[in-house]
Amino acid sequence: MIEKGAWGIVGMGIMGTSLSRNFISHGFKLSLYNRYVKGKEEKVALEIAQKYGILDKCIVFESLEDFVKSINIPRKLILMLPAGETIDKILQKLKFLLEKGDIIIDGGNSQFKDTERRALFLKENEIQYIGMGVSGGREGALEGPSLMIGGDKRAYETIKKDLKKIAAKDYKGNPCCSFFGSGGAGHYIKMIHNGIEYVEMQLLAEVFELLMNYFKLDFELVQKELESWQNSSSDSYLLRITSIILKYYDSEGSNFVSNILDQASNRGTGAWATISGAAIGSPNSLMTAALHARYTSVMKSKRVEFSKLSNFTKNKSSISLKQLKKIYDLCRWINHHQGFDMINTACKEYNWKTNLATVARIWSEGSIIKSKLMETLSTSFWSSSSIMKMERFRNSMNKSQNDWTQVINYAGNNLIPIPCISTSWNYFLAMTQKFSNANLIQAQRDFFGSHGFILNNQKENSLNHGPWNK
Repeated sequence: MIEKGAWGIVGMGIMGTSLSRNFISHGFKLSLYNRYVKGKEEKVALEIAQKYGILDKCIVFESLEDFVKSINIPRKLILMLPAGETIDKILQKLKFLLEKGDIIIDGGNSQFKDTERRALFLKENEIQYIGMGVSGGREGALEGPSLMIGGDKRAYETIKKDLKKIAAKDYKGNPCCSFFGSGGAGHYIKMIHNGIEYVEMQLLAEVFELLMNYFKLDFELVQKELESWQNSSSDSYLLRITSIILKYYDSEGSNFVSNILDQASNRGTGAWATISGAAIGSPNSLMTAALHARYTSVMKSKRVEFSKLSNFTKNKSSISLKQLKKIYDLCRWINHHQGFDMINTACKEYNWKTNLATVARIWSEGSIIKSKLMETLSTSFWSSSSIMKMERFRNSMNKSQNDWTQVINYAGNNLIPIPCISTSWNYFLAMTQKFSNANLIQAQRDFFGSHGFILNNQKENSLNHGPWNK
């Protein structure tokens, strides 16, 4: 009699394969499934199992029905598939192959509303559904990812022991795996993670361009400068890989990055995060700026065309490397503030109970945005629910006005766009402005649409209209 799998994994792409190897390394028996498409995807699971010796004892399938039968009851299946229609199609089949009490876990980057819809769809057959954000890329999936869980709490209680074994461990040895609430809470947290990630990458790209100008296009000096930042509170996974990337040169001696077409792709999560912020009224201007920087980069032909229309010239300007690093650090604090503030707002909107310290802790290892800053936040959130109120940020920001001016002027004088750096500055100014210009906007809205407004020191919430309406 063939021993059944303790877990089943669907989808043997890069992430599915890495996660499978992780499970096996922790002593779990696995059943593996990859769809059969004649001439395109044939014997994929078998070939993967043969390629990696650690998977040679897995049971592999191209038949979904046989795959389901090979897993111990209650069955535990992880879907490592592209978000969207692919998941809906396989759930249509699994709904009638699985039994009451079986558990499906979507480990892809699904939209959180899709996760909630799918949970309701499967609930009819009493199949439990989990939305699981997985961060860390291929390396994280293999060595220990950061896992953000949402959905059926009973299902989580059944699987949490196993998931905590394969998850990354923080600096205290605790697993980077936690349950954040019902429905799509796990995928929502992952979406915000990806929004923060977009900004972190864009900030590094802006710093890179500023340094290239500062060091007169010397890649080696730029690389060494970024490498030196790793020995400070600026250290992060993304900073480290950026420094490593800049060490590569082609056979002709050119830095390899200069060979890459300057058009940045995206897979939708940045747009989802931007839209979600608008939907719940939570300012996420940095995520929006980072997303639109990618959109702008894709318009290569227009950028080339429009570059011929500009007659702007560079002006002399200067900054110190210490100033640039300080502003980079402050922008990162503001980026994280917006992300965590979105989570706070979403928890109220969707009735989730999420501890921000726990979110920061499970992002401190195994995730793409792991950093020394995240480790700091994982403890600081216990005493403050807002990064803007944290003493370390407040003290540094209050001593930085001249540094901001220097960096922003340097970028402007050298014709370097810095969408996320400048947005960080504008956000801080707006959030620390006791009186804003929104009163004029309210007057304008009332003038053309009779939308009404509330007066200063007004006790009731009734709307007033201006004299122009008379």
